[in-house]
Amino acid sequence: MSDRQRRNDVPTSNAVARGLNILAVRDADQARRYMAYKGVPQHVIARVLAEPRRCRPLTPEQFVSEAITPLHFPDAG
Repeated sequence: MSDRQRRNDVPTSNAVARGLNILAVRDADQARRYMAYKGVPQHVIARVLAEPRRCRPLTPEQFVSEAITPLHFPDAG
């Protein structure tokens, strides 16, 4: 196996992918906060934000992210 491990933790993989999407359209602070909220370990967040181009390629499903879609809030009333 190469120096990179295969990711078998799908929820973390998806959270990192969405964090990268947020980084691309917003900023590092928003990406950091999202990944932390999703439970991504701090050392992984730091590595991803420091070198996003070294991350694994996103799957086609990961390119689409609800993180960049407006939130829907229930009607107050």
